[in-house]
Amino acid sequence: MLKAAVARILPKEDKFFTLLNQLAVQARECAVHFKKYVEADSQQERDTAKRLVAESRLEAKKISSEITKQLCLTFIAPFDREDIQDFARSLYKITKTIKKICDRLDIYSMINEKGDFSSQTDLIVLEAEAMQDMVRELTSGHDNTKQIINRVNVLHDLEHKGDEVLNELLTSLFRDEEDPKKLILRKDFYDMLEKVIDRYRDAAAIALQIVLKHS
Repeated sequence: MLKAAVARILPKEDKFFTLLNQLAVQARECAVHFKKYVEADSQQERDTAKRLVAESRLEAKKISSEITKQLCLTFIAPFDREDIQDFARSLYKITKTIKKICDRLDIYSMINEKGDFSSQTDLIVLEAEAMQDMVRELTSGHDNTKQIINRVNVLHDLEHKGDEVLNELLTSLFRDEEDPKKLILRKDFYDMLEKVIDRYRDAAAIALQIVLKHS
């Protein structure tokens, strides 16, 4: 009885580390499926990719909820509880935003004209891969401060590249698009995609905060 009670309050790093890694995997999977959705050649491919995006978003939500539950049940956590919660929430919001973009693209029947969406989705996938590597290093149980800081710098560089891509897209859009409705809609989608890029940067900032606190 006493042993079981003590076990419940002792830190279980593997539990949180496993959940955070699973969440990072879903954020990457969602990004990869979204890229396939954007670049699909047929409606069937788009539907399949959209379904997989939705599944990743749902799984990410379950994992995020489980992290919240375990934070309530566990007396001691490997990192500050607020940091774990904020980090999990940031990763989940990535999948939530991607799913929202898919839904909006379907509603307005928007397609990847001249690869304009691809220029941003490519960056999102690169960010997702860097984030997954960062979470793996953060939860390894070893001092990977240098490697994590390098990942943060990579994500900041990708976010900066995203700003440049957005400016190029908007310049081209306002120069070439004559239909006001299409101009407004396409600009909104560029901005939503930029928000996803920014969410990875925000998550990286929380990861950096964690590692500096515990280095």
